[in-house]
Amino acid sequence: MRVLIVTGGFITASERSLAAAARKVLTQWRSAEAAWLDLKVKVVAAEQLVGAALERLSGRAAPEARAFMGRRESVDIPELAEVVLGTALAREGLGYEAATLEELFAEPRRRAALLDACPLVFLSSTLLRDLSELEPILRLLAGPGRRIVLGGPLATTLARDGVMPAGVDVLAVGYGEVLVPALAGWARSGFARLEAPEGGVLTALGSGRVLSSGTPHGLSLDHLETPDWAMAARARGRAPYKVVHYESVRGCPYRCAFCNYPFLFDDTRFRYKSAERIASDWERYAAEGAEFVSCLDSLFTVPPKRNRELCALLARRAVPVRWLCYARADDLADLSTAKMMRAAGCVQVQIGLESGDPGVLSNMNKLCAPETNLAALENCRKAGITSVVSLVVGFPGETEATLEATYRHLKAGRPDFFFLATFSTRAAGVPVLSAANRARFGLRAASNPRTVAPYWAHDTMSCAGVGNHVRALARRVMEEELSLDAAMFYGGILAFKPSDRAALLAFQRRALQRHPWNRAVFDAVNAAVDRRLAADVAAWLCAEPVCAPAHEELVHA
Repeated sequence: MRVLIVTGGFITASERSLAAAARKVLTQWRSAEAAWLDLKVKVVAAEQLVGAALERLSGRAAPEARAFMGRRESVDIPELAEVVLGTALAREGLGYEAATLEELFAEPRRRAALLDACPLVFLSSTLLRDLSELEPILRLLAGPGRRIVLGGPLATTLARDGVMPAGVDVLAVGYGEVLVPALAGWARSGFARLEAPEGGVLTALGSGRVLSSGTPHGLSLDHLETPDWAMAARARGRAPYKVVHYESVRGCPYRCAFCNYPFLFDDTRFRYKSAERIASDWERYAAEGAEFVSCLDSLFTVPPKRNRELCALLARRAVPVRWLCYARADDLADLSTAKMMRAAGCVQVQIGLESGDPGVLSNMNKLCAPETNLAALENCRKAGITSVVSLVVGFPGETEATLEATYRHLKAGRPDFFFLATFSTRAAGVPVLSAANRARFGLRAASNPRTVAPYWAHDTMSCAGVGNHVRALARRVMEEELSLDAAMFYGGILAFKPSDRAALLAFQRRALQRHPWNRAVFDAVNAAVDRRLAADVAAWLCAEPVCAPAHEELVHA
């Protein structure tokens, strides 16, 4: 028996066609409810991407910018979930095929052939966020006698909420590496017998079942098998991947109020691989042809002792890979740490600055001051490490004054790349949604599993206006050439060099300013979406049991 592994997001940075992406947006829209905020977020992002495409096609962009915009090293690689599941299936003696959602939507004949050959589908929800994205995919995969297993964060959320989507046979919750042997046994039995692994649980839910892995006995993850990227390349008929994803931790030791990383894998403990194990894995990948290791961990530089040990091992063994990771600013506030990481091959760090306002950071329980953020950015610059920062717009306590503080923060720090995220209440169980924090911030959030971006309002802002704040801040940062938009340049971000910065900043500014009709079209689209969003937000939030008087921004948006 062969298994089809399906990964990817409904719409991702790997999309090659804006028209195809637009068609998928319309497909999702038919399954969605209360989706005007989601549409607003997508419209704001699309304006920048369309501007970049127009500038690139204009023939006026600098050669450095044209070459950079044509790169795809960061997107033309499989999800780690594909490689982990494929490795586990091979150990069980089961063959597999692999495809992304983008491929399945774009290639109907290949999709039909894969589904005919594979009676069992493993669907990863790593990049799926709600039922409006999931249900069109399930319809695409459905067929007589076909079994579908849904794993990943969305599967965990649905299991907790007691929701079994039509077409799903098993919700796989927890550690996929532990669950694959049980699922392989189920397949070998002709789907007659499914048993939970040791320490796991199997329960009925609706027309399907929930299979939970349980959690490891200790904090070490060294027992997990090394994902076989060489095998994944062979399975796709590819040369060895130059970039490979890697995961060395599960969970997170911090409890930022907006983040669900500490609660993924149905596990609240922070567990991690040893420095020796990581160094050995990376030596193997380098020998197989990898040049970059992209660490997907919520926080790679913790524990600090492991970070020091790993950097020493990589330097001593001269492991020939460059790597990138997520880090907290306070991990990099010491210049010697940044230099140590750079000497060991680190070329890029992604830092969650989140805000430039100390009050908002306190509300987030970020436990990191703006001064520390700036020190980390300066140390990255001195050490020669590319900095990519993320910020959340609209978190409780956000006002025009705090957004101005964030702008000044970016102006002072001038990170290489930035990414603005709209505050979201989609992830269930995050600290900000606790009863105490809802009362503290006057937070009201609509409950709806059929939208990527549920509506919300709090004492200082509502989602009816947050998209325009994101749009204005992004334009200001790009037009003043403070930092590069990570979404616009994501495909080539691994190839970034400081010498590229001036040309790319100029390209970005011109992409926004040289095409006034593009700005006019998106002004009109944004205004239309804003009107529908304001009315829908008011209706949904006032249908909530805890509805309070409408926020001023809701009324006048």
